[in-house]
Amino acid sequence: MSRSILDRPFMVLVRRELWEHRSLVWAPLVMASAIILLSLISSTIQGGVDIQMGGDRSLPGLLTDPEKQRALFSKLIAGLMVPQLLVGLAVVLFYLLDGLFTERRDRSILFWKSLPVSDAKTVLSKLFVAMVAVPLWIWALSLIVGLVVFGVLAAKVSGTPAAGLGVWHGGDWLAVQASLLVKLAIAALWYLPVAGWLLLVSSLAKRAPFVWATLPFIVASIAERVVLGSNAVAAFLAGRLLGGVSGFSMTTDGGYSWSPMPEVLTSPELWLGVAAGAALIHAAIRVRRRSDDS
Repeated sequence: MSRSILDRPFMVLVRRELWEHRSLVWAPLVMASAIILLSLISSTIQGGVDIQMGGDRSLPGLLTDPEKQRALFSKLIAGLMVPQLLVGLAVVLFYLLDGLFTERRDRSILFWKSLPVSDAKTVLSKLFVAMVAVPLWIWALSLIVGLVVFGVLAAKVSGTPAAGLGVWHGGDWLAVQASLLVKLAIAALWYLPVAGWLLLVSSLAKRAPFVWATLPFIVASIAERVVLGSNAVAAFLAGRLLGGVSGFSMTTDGGYSWSPMPEVLTSPELWLGVAAGAALIHAAIRVRRRSDDS
């Protein structure tokens, strides 16, 4: 390719998507603000703190063991991304289903097709927003939320027997942030076939794209269960939909680990999914190329 896909027209399309679908920006931001607000409110509440660690991770050990404090620090910083990530996933799901459907429903596709912008760039800009721009926005928000919440925690425990919980672990913080970025990138690859399917349905459906996106799998799962008595379809769907999320799990001792990454990168399921996702996205581009206002 003589020109990069991230050229000026493409980035204009990306900005247009973010402008027209402001919930992609505002929904994670509202969740991040709510977490910060709750942490500030909790810091003004007087009283004791009940910490349930489970197993042999007793509170006295937590207050004196630097390794356990580091594990809890990493768990706190990484865990604060989860609420924003769940909100972002929900918003992205409906964004992908709506992106190519609405432009046909309101006939705005006629205007966009009159511009010197290819169907490929239009579809890929929507994919870029869903799989790159929004995850990076969530990561940036979680970074800020982690700093604020930890600052509130450190101020709360300062001068108390639990002051060790307010110690900053810079190396662990950097490792967590880098790990989250890598895992977001791999999750984007893992969910590429899901995104491709949603875009294809969005480009084809005449109405109710959510129904058409889910109905074939529901019917196939029920038919398999009735005819064969097995659950292969349901198990496959569960593995694909939940497999990316499992990459954000903690280690058994409460710490944060890079260990799942090599296994995921070498798994056939990941790269077969990438190939399937690329085929589905190509199909969505071809369908849009032949679309009109009908």
